[in-house]
Amino acid sequence: MDAASVVSETYTEESDTAVYIDSKQAAWDPEKELLQSAVVGSIAKQCIRQGVFSRDDTRFQSIIERYGSKCPGLRADMVERRIEEFAKRSSNNNNVSLSAGLNSLGGDVMALPLSNEQDDAEEQSPSGCRSCFKSKCKENGGFNLLTYTFLLLFFAILMFIISIISTHMDYNRAPYRNWALAGGVTSTSAEFRVRGPLSDDNLRREFVVSPNSNLGIKKDQILNVPVSYTDFSNEEHFVKKLRLDSLEPLTTYYYAITWPQVVPNSVTVVDDNIGSFKTPAPEGSRMNFTVALGSCSLTGSRSQIFQSILELEPQLFINLGDFHYEDLVTLDVNERLEAYDKVMGSSSQRSLYMRTIFSYIWDDHDWLANNDDGSNIDAGNVAKQGYSLGIPHYNLGPIETQTSTDEGTAAKYQAFTIGTVRFIILDLRSESRKSTASYGGKVYSDEQKEWLFSELSQADNYDYVVLASSRPWTSPDKIGSDGWGGFVSDRDELSSFIASTIGAGPKNLFVISGDNHMVAFDDGSSTDYSSQSEFPGGFPLLHSGPLSNYGPGGAKNIFKSREHRFTEGCMAVSSELNYQFSTIEFDLPQDTAESGCLRIKGYKEGSSSDNIIFEKELCGEIMRDGSAEQDTCKMKSFTAPTAAMLLVALILTMVPGMLILYFLGRNRWVLALSYFGIGILFYGITIAASVVGALCFGERAKALDVSAVLLCQTAIGLAFVYIAIRRYCSSQYGKKDIAVPEKIAAVSGEDDSAKESVFALANDGFKNLEEKKQTEIEVQPNESEEIEVIL
Repeated sequence: MDAASVVSETYTEESDTAVYIDSKQAAWDPEKELLQSAVVGSIAKQCIRQGVFSRDDTRFQSIIERYGSKCPGLRADMVERRIEEFAKRSSNNNNVSLSAGLNSLGGDVMALPLSNEQDDAEEQSPSGCRSCFKSKCKENGGFNLLTYTFLLLFFAILMFIISIISTHMDYNRAPYRNWALAGGVTSTSAEFRVRGPLSDDNLRREFVVSPNSNLGIKKDQILNVPVSYTDFSNEEHFVKKLRLDSLEPLTTYYYAITWPQVVPNSVTVVDDNIGSFKTPAPEGSRMNFTVALGSCSLTGSRSQIFQSILELEPQLFINLGDFHYEDLVTLDVNERLEAYDKVMGSSSQRSLYMRTIFSYIWDDHDWLANNDDGSNIDAGNVAKQGYSLGIPHYNLGPIETQTSTDEGTAAKYQAFTIGTVRFIILDLRSESRKSTASYGGKVYSDEQKEWLFSELSQADNYDYVVLASSRPWTSPDKIGSDGWGGFVSDRDELSSFIASTIGAGPKNLFVISGDNHMVAFDDGSSTDYSSQSEFPGGFPLLHSGPLSNYGPGGAKNIFKSREHRFTEGCMAVSSELNYQFSTIEFDLPQDTAESGCLRIKGYKEGSSSDNIIFEKELCGEIMRDGSAEQDTCKMKSFTAPTAAMLLVALILTMVPGMLILYFLGRNRWVLALSYFGIGILFYGITIAASVVGALCFGERAKALDVSAVLLCQTAIGLAFVYIAIRRYCSSQYGKKDIAVPEKIAAVSGEDDSAKESVFALANDGFKNLEEKKQTEIEVQPNESEEIEVIL
């Protein structure tokens, strides 16, 4: 007898799961053996659930006879031994439920447990829990539902970390003190604010102003003020308020905080912060110049959009509100100043504000808090004091009209002239009161209204009048609205006055506005609320911003589009960060007989011609008849790349469940639903992680970053599930791909012939048990929940 004919005599009666292969017969068919083992296990479980534990029970014989007709090779001792094995296993597991921990056909290690009961012994033993956890992670070669969950958790944590790092890099949150600002600039004068050091470092500092870019040349210095720690009084709150009244028109001046001279005619500028500005022509003299404007910048944004504005060399920059988003309702003026410190801590913002004539009026977030009016008197007075201390400005209207003598607590409306263009800056927060069902509201005080009407009545003296409104003018009528639509009476009255004065006269009014988080333009069609047709009452309106913020409504508008009233507008996306600003170029010929022109441009994410998203030229008389029928535009929620990535990622979360149903059969719907549910859950968790990471710095998450991480997460998750399915099929079915699951799925239906073919396969496996002189090969018990249902 050759070696190949030698057979093992190690046959044992301990388990019917030992498969015996005659070395002279055909190769072992694992498919038949798996089905045979599943049938025996399922019959044993049926017996246990009916309280049948031995062949002495009459019901036991009836069960064997019932299934014996389909599987002639089935013997009572096989089922009895399997019942004993279950009993031993139950005893070892401290009487845990018999169904707990059983796997479905082929040892489906990706499936959820068949029972939610826990092993009490393992619960009491930390080492047992660790061992169980490790074994679960190793199932199916490490590709299973548990490890799939950990994979998605990894991406959520990664998103959180990316969000924190990105926010930290994109925003400054630390107060910065070595800054200075120039504002209130006329042809012969300028105001300065100089911030002192945080602590006494025993270092001397000087604030220097000179027409020479080399600030170290003493003879050219027109201002030199010590600004060391000890040079500030308590009342100054470490801010020097300085003014020069002997400047030359059309001259560039430089200023900086410097260290003391070591080398003659040379100084070292603190942090290289050199500011500059150019004085305008004398009032009444025509000149060409550019004004840049924007609003709504998240606190301390380091966006390069500010550098892009500076590249266009505007003479004046007007910030139309929401200079920061600190939402300070405080009685501590130092907190108000610290908010400015955080903004100036951004080098890109600091460069822009220090190298232009800086003009600024607040809106809600930098006044007190979101949509706040002036009803909080105490906190409002502190906000006014902080503005007067930290912001250089033009002469305030209340001081000029002598309706107030205290600059610190006076409202901040102001007006100034550059050449032949008059700028009127309204304060629509500190004196406002919201409308209610019984009260129409007030957007400004009677004193400010009188001052405004006086300014507008002098429009004949200028080529153009530019009116700055921090609140949106064209908002719909609504009680309590934060725009002018919440102050219907005041808007109608002002609109009628504009129509009867400027509309009946020079028709040269141009309105600029912020707060609405987008670049938008209306030619006058939607701006006339005068309810008269005698004179043109519609004026061109330019909304500018956001410098660094979400579009209108932010993430709240993901699933709906908001309508806005502009002839050309909605040039932003609501649920992503936008970086936008506008410029107005005033082209005014020296020949006063010729009409001047305004060239308006809107920019997005840069200052090149490719970044222009809107362009318009207006010449001569620029007002027109308005209409009650207002134009509207709708805003997109996302840019095309972000929307595509979010959509693809969402679709990919559904594919793993579909793959499981396709390869493993529809009867695995619970498993498919588990993978689908986990995918959708972590889709949301990853988004939440990005939001929480950004909120650690009080800022907003980047939708583009989130969509990119989600796309990677779902794509890798899909690949993971596909590998898991392939590993499962190849390991459990002898690399016969997916034949067995398809057969089991087939017998779940009504096709009797399909059922009989499966039982025939199982019966062939039973016959193998009767063969003698065979080799022993151990396989694991393998019960199928599907066969159990059929049986």
